Amino acid sequence: MHHVPVTIAAETARELYRAYQKHRHYSTPIDREVMSAYQKLAQGRLVIKALESIATAGANELGLPKLAIARADATVCNLRSYGDGSAVMFTGPRITARRANATRTIRFDWPAGTFPGNGWRDATAIVPVPPLHLRPKRAMQNYHTLFEAEWRKAPPSDPFLLRRLGKGDLWVVLAMWDLTPVEKAALAARL
Repeated sequence: MHHVPVTIAAETARELYRAYQKHRHYSTPIDREVMSAYQKLAQGRLVIKALESIATAGANELGLPKLAIARADATVCNLRSYGDGSAVMFTGPRITARRANATRTIRFDWPAGTFPGNGWRDATAIVPVPPLHLRPKRAMQNYHTLFEAEWRKAPPSDPFLLRRLGKGDLWVVLAMWDLTPVEKAALAARL
């Protein structure tokens, strides 16, 4: 799957992490986010820019994004794309004018020109469930799944289980897997 990794040598990341640790007593939230990313990179973990990965992967033959991201506990990922090339991916209740208070909705926005502007359209994709042996023991709502979206009644393929590091576009990859034919058949019944 297409992804944009953050590439820093492990030794360099370790040195930068130690430098941040020395001055952590007056750090800000963004400093802690950077420090966490350095720590993961020093441990040899894969850190990616998930939102940039979706934008740079481009669109499929229908003009819809090739990749999608959703909370790991969601069953479907909804997409609303606009004629100017902007898009919104969200899980939870649909966003309407009457329903301004959609606190359970998790949304990711892309600006105009990110995707081909093929008119306004809605689409839905099935979010793959991490296999039991890769699934976090608790708090699935704190994790996300990045996957190659099939914007129709078909199970996706090649997903990543991610944990966001702060509020920026830094995500640590916790697991990568391919869906088996059994998992695909079970997921196909979701839509």
